[in-house]
Amino acid sequence: MRRFAWICTAAAVALLAASCSSEDNNAAEMQYYLSLGDGLTVGAQPDDSGDVLETATGYTNLVASALSKEPPGVQHVNLGCIGETTITFLSGGAEGCEYDEGSQLDAAVEFLEQHKGKVRLITISIGGENLFSCARDEDGALTTDIDRECVSENLQKVSEDAPIIAQRLREAAGDDVEIIALTAYNPLLAMYLQEEVTEVVATEDDDERTYQDTANYTNGMLAAINGTLNDAYNAENITVANVATLFDVDNFEENDDGTPANVHNVCQYTWMCDTERGPDIHLNQEGAQEVATLVQDVMRE
Repeated sequence: MRRFAWICTAAAVALLAASCSSEDNNAAEMQYYLSLGDGLTVGAQPDDSGDVLETATGYTNLVASALSKEPPGVQHVNLGCIGETTITFLSGGAEGCEYDEGSQLDAAVEFLEQHKGKVRLITISIGGENLFSCARDEDGALTTDIDRECVSENLQKVSEDAPIIAQRLREAAGDDVEIIALTAYNPLLAMYLQEEVTEVVATEDDDERTYQDTANYTNGMLAAINGTLNDAYNAENITVANVATLFDVDNFEENDDGTPANVHNVCQYTWMCDTERGPDIHLNQEGAQEVATLVQDVMRE
């Protein structure tokens, strides 16, 4: 975790002392934007070989760019990590996510406690990976064979974890700091583009389901997760940026090309339908811009 400090040494020369005092005042005025969460927070995108990497072009970078224009400036501190779930956000342990404090939440709380009165904004994106982690095979690749027992367990974990996350962030930040939390979208709706979308798919439990059935199932589970997140955030006076609404996740009305509107949005805003780098659940550049705009729209002036 990065720590920032400004130190002025005593000086006998009055001019130097005045300069030091001026720098100290500027430092005291500096505000911070703290971004937290999963791959969306760190601008995760697939490279040419399909490997998912952090980038400097995520929605948080765009929000930070807008905030940097506010005098005397806003410093972006990004603690996010690819693959973070509510479980690992609380307790640590996600692969590649290491924090000296133990977990991302612990790191965030420590930062907030050390920078009281200096935080302009906090954003958080968490919870989607609780569902998406149940749609990966042993190698981490996306699969249409959703582990429904995993989904059920993760729904329970979100209901337990979300209130704790919201409460601890609000307590550490204080009542006046603006916190904006994102709901999750459903990239798994891209299963609608399977060639045999209405034909039965064999699953490990021998249950007869189609790709369409599975896509609809994931939409219902995501709605449950988002409902839980909304309740937890509202209880702590945390503003919700409804990304699910941006993606129009419940709109199955077909476009002129026969693609449901919600599936079209998944293809437009993520890498799920990209034949070279995808499928990948994360936001592409257009999606990052749309989410950044949404965050700025709900942000206090």
